[in-house]
Amino acid sequence: MKNKLLQGTMVLLCSSVVLRCLGFVYQILVVRIAGTESLGILNMTMPFYMLLVVVATMGMPIAITKLTAQYAASHGQAVIAQMMRTAFCLVLILSVFCLIAACVAMPEVFALLNTEQRVQQCFLVLIPGIIIVPFCSVMRGYFQGMQQMVYPSIGQIIEQLIRVFCGIGLILWVSPKDVLSLAMSLGCAAMLGEAGGCAFLAVLYLRNRRKALAGIRYSKITGSKEWLKPLLSLGLPVTGTRLTSTVDMAIEASIVPFCLIASGYTISQAASIYGQFSGVAVSLLTIPTVLTGALGTALIPAVSSAAANGQKHALQHYCQEAVSVTWAFSLPVIFVLYLYGEELGQILFHLNGLGEMMRWLSFGAVFLYLGQTVVGILQGLGMTRVVFINNFCGSAAKLIGMYYCIRTMGLGANGIACGMILGYGLQCMMNVAALAERVSMRIPWKQILLPVANSLFMVMQIQFWERIMPEGTLWFLLRLVLAAGGYLLILFCSGALKKIVKC
Repeated sequence: MKNKLLQGTMVLLCSSVVLRCLGFVYQILVVRIAGTESLGILNMTMPFYMLLVVVATMGMPIAITKLTAQYAASHGQAVIAQMMRTAFCLVLILSVFCLIAACVAMPEVFALLNTEQRVQQCFLVLIPGIIIVPFCSVMRGYFQGMQQMVYPSIGQIIEQLIRVFCGIGLILWVSPKDVLSLAMSLGCAAMLGEAGGCAFLAVLYLRNRRKALAGIRYSKITGSKEWLKPLLSLGLPVTGTRLTSTVDMAIEASIVPFCLIASGYTISQAASIYGQFSGVAVSLLTIPTVLTGALGTALIPAVSSAAANGQKHALQHYCQEAVSVTWAFSLPVIFVLYLYGEELGQILFHLNGLGEMMRWLSFGAVFLYLGQTVVGILQGLGMTRVVFINNFCGSAAKLIGMYYCIRTMGLGANGIACGMILGYGLQCMMNVAALAERVSMRIPWKQILLPVANSLFMVMQIQFWERIMPEGTLWFLLRLVLAAGGYLLILFCSGALKKIVKC
């Protein structure tokens, strides 16, 4: 690779593929063994847990990534150590505060929202993560700022492996019991995974810090209150953005079951539908975020460094490269989800009736993928306030859309998808408009139209293989693999891959 952006993206992409494969297989097994109702209960609980985690983290990962990338070359490790010490102290204070809030205030919040009793019980299992996750996030931000992407990637893989093996073991152990026990087992497995990943990163961080600060007097690396202002100036807008997203998820987890029950569904059916949406449909929809998530994370230090050094050409190159890659590799997935969502639900999760929801979601998928990449660029440029405002507007539009489509129009599960399209569409367009004001991008029409033609050709390949191959699960998956390979081959032979890299 010729630049650090591509190197970092490839490291994150490889780890993301491993993580997504592990998570996807785990999700399939959970749905098959535990069912969608237990998964729905856990997913209705997670936003309330994440709300406290976001407050405890206070946007430190993004702030540390940006500041570490900015000061690593010019100011040395002693200055970065001051920043890290201040960040750890801040996160510790916030974590203790949020832990107290979880035990004292959250029962009142659940009572106010009239939250289902099973959700309140499942929340108790997740409380240890309020301490674990913020510290892990701070260390992950440090390694990403140093562009040492391998360490946090391995940490996430370890976390996912622990979660998968513990989760499967626990749900097999309690599978004869009720759905609440299954949901709590899944939550417990998630906490064990977080603890394992955090322990791994802590060992690496302490070793890396000891080597970097060899020979530097301890008095020079004590924490400084002077770092609070730059950390909070970057972290607070990020926290605002994530709080908006988390509150949005919490309201969604409350409003969707409420609207479904008001439309005539039972409590059990509402939890099951939400589990199908959040645990199955979203799992399929977010497949391309393996790439866009890795790309967005790698863009933050690369864009930050280019902007700080006044490298306008490099900044423009990064933006064009990111948008082109996102478009080229997400478009074929959108076509497959639209045409074969029903088959994927039946084959992978043993669920029927998922196809219509997947067709609705595929219309808004491009906004999700492109929006994730653009947010990474905006955060690297320090435009966190803009991201916060746009995220707030998108979240409000999504929730209003869901309520109207489910409760008023009576669209049921499809109403959830309609609300998502509205929210992600508005948020993405606002972020793209903000980026266009800051960075001038010129993407050739060929790089826009060629992936469309190639995706259509890929669909034709699938239909060709359908005529000559027998029916069956393995044959269906083989057809998708062959068509995907054909898509990549076309990009390679046409030179599109080379142009995407060089932009």
